[in-house]
Amino acid sequence: MASSSFNIPLTSYLISRYNMKANAATNVGNVYTGLLNFMPVVGAFVADAFWGRFRTMLFGSVVGVIGMVVITLSATIRQLKPPSCSAAARQAGTCVGPSALHRAVLYVGMGLLVVSAGGTNPTALPFGADQFDETSERHRAGLTRYFNWYYAVSMTATFLVLTVIVYLQDKVSWGLGFAIPTVLILVAFAVFLAGTAVYVFVPPEGSIFSSVARVVVASCRKWRLQLPHPHDARRQEEVLYSYSPDQGNDGPRRVCRLPLTLQLSFLNKAAIVTDADEVRPDGSPARPWSLCSVQQVEEVKCLVKIIPVWVSGVVWFVVMTEMSNYTYIQALTMDLHIGSRFTIPPVSILAVFYLSVALCGPAFDLLISGAARYLTKAGGGATLLQRQGAGLVVGSLAFVGAAAVERRRRGSALGHGDGVSPLSAFLLAPQLAVMGASGALTMIGQMEFYNTQFPDQMRTLANAAFYCAQGASSYLATLVVNIVNARTRRRGGPDDGWVSDDINAGRIDYFYYAMAVLGAVNFVYFLVCSHFYRYKGEQGPESAGPELPSDNDSARTSGTEAALLKT
Repeated sequence: MASSSFNIPLTSYLISRYNMKANAATNVGNVYTGLLNFMPVVGAFVADAFWGRFRTMLFGSVVGVIGMVVITLSATIRQLKPPSCSAAARQAGTCVGPSALHRAVLYVGMGLLVVSAGGTNPTALPFGADQFDETSERHRAGLTRYFNWYYAVSMTATFLVLTVIVYLQDKVSWGLGFAIPTVLILVAFAVFLAGTAVYVFVPPEGSIFSSVARVVVASCRKWRLQLPHPHDARRQEEVLYSYSPDQGNDGPRRVCRLPLTLQLSFLNKAAIVTDADEVRPDGSPARPWSLCSVQQVEEVKCLVKIIPVWVSGVVWFVVMTEMSNYTYIQALTMDLHIGSRFTIPPVSILAVFYLSVALCGPAFDLLISGAARYLTKAGGGATLLQRQGAGLVVGSLAFVGAAAVERRRRGSALGHGDGVSPLSAFLLAPQLAVMGASGALTMIGQMEFYNTQFPDQMRTLANAAFYCAQGASSYLATLVVNIVNARTRRRGGPDDGWVSDDINAGRIDYFYYAMAVLGAVNFVYFLVCSHFYRYKGEQGPESAGPELPSDNDSARTSGTEAALLKT
């Protein structure tokens, strides 16, 4: 994605090439990252309600190419960037900062990349998933592999950015470091357009939020009514409004009709038909804010049930962000040599994490998941929640190992005299590799979970939820550090906590242990959520019943509180 090739080295770029102060560059980076992760919500709404996934993705791709061209020009043309500044002048604070023109060009490019992320990030994965026929067993298995390989390719691209591209930017030229991704994005865009003739296009289905609001309003209006057969989903389903318009042929998949469940049964009241409710000849409600179908009710339940699991995902992203941030700071105080002459940029050590995700994702699909399918005789092997839970456990173990490494690094740095450890930065690789294995289980598991458990027409919003989890974690990670420092200051000084500006004066090893505990607590919370969760379309033992009757079934109306309406 266009935004990814610029987002990773952003702070370094603003400091070294735009001569910004560290705090100013960090603030700009935080704002940009937050917008980048929350903009997909807007893009998801536009895609699902108006444009469809293909057109939204096409728009985002075009804007992304333009944005990368602007960024490349800002790093290449002398008049669009501040004059170069030596390390000595930067240390003395005498560098010439960016002018209004320089900032304007830079911020325009960044703004275009934010818009691009809103168009491409929430649509790319679900648009690919649209090409699979979920009614076919072979296609369902292929869909699971698609999620794994999609993320593996994305992580491989990020690995190359953190190694090859970052090295070119740091050692050769920022302009060249941005020009190469720009050319590659143009090539990818051309390949994307080449497949237009064979793509399956799922049309938008109107506002996704209005249906949710209608169910909430209708159930609140009927809160005094008693549900018929409150402990029998089968009999309750027979007397609730189950209208479903003809979906037509949307390509390889049709909207999955969901059976009634007794979870969150208060919302079922929205489907109670009273004497005041009027139904048109085609079966649709005359007052959609007073009467909703079983399908609409169950779709809202899908959203509500996902929220607790999503919160657990946010916490995992928080601890992952802490690992990334402080591993980079650790690398700054360690030996970055490969051999006697070659050194790597400190940020490149994080490439180990992305390489681990890229390798472990397919390995899980081919080996572990395959073995689970053989042992359990189940088509999908390990469930999506089991996969995420395993990732949470592995993530906590990564912090335990990281704490041991930090204790060793700190001891050697303090004993060396100049605060720099003679230990190789590659000593940090194992903790990143283990965290990458956690990511292969948790991140890919989350992505597939959201895309399969959200209502079918809200698949784009599912991807936006994934990016929102990352956006929220970037802010919560700062809050966690502030809380830890506030509780661990020994002498009341502003820089006397575990997470000190001087990494050798702080106790990052204790902080890592605290993150391991947070991960363990999150795992227990996740277990509770998983115990009560029912997968989309799955009926609990208390609500076992048949699939919803077909649209051709007929029925007759009865009662003043409920009526049988099958269309």
